[in-house]
Amino acid sequence: MGLLFYEVVKNRDFSSADVLDQKSILSLVIIALIATLISGVSGICFQTLDHWAHNTKLYELFISDWPQRIPLKGPVVSYYYGYYVVPILLSKWAGQIREDFIFIWSFLGFFLGIAWIYLALNKKMIFVILALSVGDTPRLLKLLFSNLIGPLYEFGDFAIEPWSNFENLLWVPNQVIPTLIMAGMFVYILKSKLSVEHMVLPVALSFWWAVFPSITSGVIIAIVILRKWILKKIDWSKVAKLVVLPFLACLPVLLFYLSHKNMPVSGFVWQFSGSFQDRFIEYGTNIGLNLILFVMVYFYYKKYSKNALPVFPIFITFCVIMIFPLYRIGKLNDFLFRGMMPCLLIAGIYLFYPLAQTANYNRSWAIIKKTPYSIVIILLLVSSSFIAGGRLFRAMKVNQATTRLFPETIAFKAIPYDAYPGIYQALQAKWTQEEADQYLGKKNSFYELNVSP
Repeated sequence: MGLLFYEVVKNRDFSSADVLDQKSILSLVIIALIATLISGVSGICFQTLDHWAHNTKLYELFISDWPQRIPLKGPVVSYYYGYYVVPILLSKWAGQIREDFIFIWSFLGFFLGIAWIYLALNKKMIFVILALSVGDTPRLLKLLFSNLIGPLYEFGDFAIEPWSNFENLLWVPNQVIPTLIMAGMFVYILKSKLSVEHMVLPVALSFWWAVFPSITSGVIIAIVILRKWILKKIDWSKVAKLVVLPFLACLPVLLFYLSHKNMPVSGFVWQFSGSFQDRFIEYGTNIGLNLILFVMVYFYYKKYSKNALPVFPIFITFCVIMIFPLYRIGKLNDFLFRGMMPCLLIAGIYLFYPLAQTANYNRSWAIIKKTPYSIVIILLLVSSSFIAGGRLFRAMKVNQATTRLFPETIAFKAIPYDAYPGIYQALQAKWTQEEADQYLGKKNSFYELNVSP
């Protein structure tokens, strides 16, 4: 890790031309602050169900010795805890769980992630916000049609439905933060024509924070790198520094994940009980509609791009969006919910990139309004932001401040940290036994015997 850090510090590939000015930094601070607030971190605004798990993990890490074990003298817990370690380590030194540490840590992550997207989209903040909500158009259309003609399909015990990064922000801020960094940095590297190998380290570092987003990002980036190696002469010294070393740093985490007692439920979607017809309609609605819209927008607006992004990475991203939903991992299909996050964000940045290259927003609007077709497809794309707008309104309405001002009409109480003694008990109470068992490690696993402290 010391050698990796040294290589990062001495690297001069990234240009100083994209240094952020004071206006840009202020904009990023405001947006990152809003993202942190509406995410539910520290219980200031409305919190989704998943914050019971987040807060319990924070509490369990605070009161127990590391590494985590379930039961207390059992095997090492096998799950991703990367997001929680730093604020709880500081809290341990402070002698109590410090919500300000948790909030600042999350804010810094959102600031860094949004900054990369901001640079990739030529410092056009409106397109950054719109890119974060890409992917929710089918959900909006389903809501409209269900009110008119009823549900399009019968829901099964798991969903084939990706959520935008904005929606996931409310549920898994711990996974959205590395996703923003990976996707934003990836497109920025493509835009700046830098070595894609630089992305291996961010993906490796994100593996302990967000396993499924790291896997899908890693697949896209690996294919892009392999194609580059096939077409061009390989610089083995660069491969060693930018690929091999980060991969080796990732191996302990991979061994950590392989120490599960029971692997999560997995298989192709047609291998599970339920109507094949409903599965087909669900896939076509949630995946097919998104892909059709993405392709229409991409190929229409691509012609307005002066410094076009390479086609191959977005082609691979579209393929991942099409193929990966056919395989289920996790009881609720977390592989799809979380694994699609970087794919949707990469797609969103690509789709808004031609419009973000213009000198100002008036010029962007001039391109959009050229034909009725261009207006329709861009309206369909940005319609997903209506759901994001609804979530933002809810956070503004239901929070600590409004509860104090209007106690008779608004009832909001932040989720406690110590409601359960540990994450296993929280999952048993709020979710299912099957989901609780996903945290259990394997006794005498290779990781526990040879890697774990």
